[in-house]
Amino acid sequence: MSFLIAKQPIFDKAGNRVAFEIFLRKKDRMHEYPKEVPYSRATYIIMEIILEQGIDRVGEGKRIMINVSLDSLINKSIESLDNRKLIIEIMEPQIPIGDVVYKQAINIVDKYIQQGTIFSVDERQLNNEKIMGLFDKVHIISVDMKKLNQKVIDLAKAKRKTLLISKIENEKEYNNALSVGNLFQGMYLEKPIILKEFQTAPYLKATLLKLMATVHTTQSPKEIASLISTDVGMATKILRLVNSAHYSTVKEIKSVEQACAIIGLRSLKNYFMVLAMNDFIAVENPELWKKSLVRAIIAENIAKIINPKYESEAYFMGLFSLIDEILNVDKISFLREVRVNQEIIDGYTGKNEQLRSILNYSIALEEKFKDLQASANPFIEADLINMETLTGIDRQKLFSIGQMAFQTAESILRL
Repeated sequence: MSFLIAKQPIFDKAGNRVAFEIFLRKKDRMHEYPKEVPYSRATYIIMEIILEQGIDRVGEGKRIMINVSLDSLINKSIESLDNRKLIIEIMEPQIPIGDVVYKQAINIVDKYIQQGTIFSVDERQLNNEKIMGLFDKVHIISVDMKKLNQKVIDLAKAKRKTLLISKIENEKEYNNALSVGNLFQGMYLEKPIILKEFQTAPYLKATLLKLMATVHTTQSPKEIASLISTDVGMATKILRLVNSAHYSTVKEIKSVEQACAIIGLRSLKNYFMVLAMNDFIAVENPELWKKSLVRAIIAENIAKIINPKYESEAYFMGLFSLIDEILNVDKISFLREVRVNQEIIDGYTGKNEQLRSILNYSIALEEKFKDLQASANPFIEADLINMETLTGIDRQKLFSIGQMAFQTAESILRL
């Protein structure tokens, strides 16, 4: 599913940009919020992009404003961001919350304020009892220009709150806003800027659950990498993260383990927490995931026999062999975008004949294996005999590799 992450500047009275609001929109309808996405989930989709690109790049060195529902404040994933760079607009919770959660939210607001976060509420929330219970802690009241009224103006002045007036569409509205407000936003001042076209890269929920458990006990990124390497969707996300502005690595990435080492355990833990909250992402085309994993396992085991130095590269090639179909992208362009090692790219293009051959063998065995398995005697089948001739690997060993690959993949996908 495709979205746009956009940002729109917020100006002070002197016309200076002082912050950027970050929000989610439909890819084909720039001005429409995707109603199928709950507001609480939109927050974490946006956070994922901010983590990928870096808060300073997104906010151009200024604060960023994001919407967070009251109940979502207690989730520690927000701590992944620099609180000194945040403006959090508190939104009404989507489900009723009890006193325990409410007290936790109040404590979190106090904590974030001490760390430098600025809080805002929309004028639509002024009748919400729970949000108004936090009103003394709030710095900003935001209001749509069309809904600006004397009551809101008087309240902001009486309580010494900053008044942010949004959706200013013409000069007359801007002049009126200038006479009563402190901060300003709208199409008249500057249109939203597309930050990124965001296409969710689906991943297996089981992978994330195992990662969340492992990251708290492991002392090395190696174990994390071994789990990520079973899931092309998660591996894609890690590659995009390590190639983000936040890390700015100039290294060519040869393996998921290398990417995890660059990111580091603490950042991986924060990133997985964000993904855990973003349950909007769903698995699509499960058979493609399975095929990719089977090919990766087969390719790795064939490489162990015919060219051991290519074990890691062979696994990587198998895992990403169907990425063009899974994400609807150009495979080579994508791999270059995330700066995958040139040797691997040469394997896909055929310039590295050995890697290309290993991938071809793994694809052939994966595609033919079900027919071989259904045969009364697979070892006399022409397909298997032909693979034995091409690879130099005994046909019984090839069958065993295929069998193990499918069993391993099935086991992983069941968990």
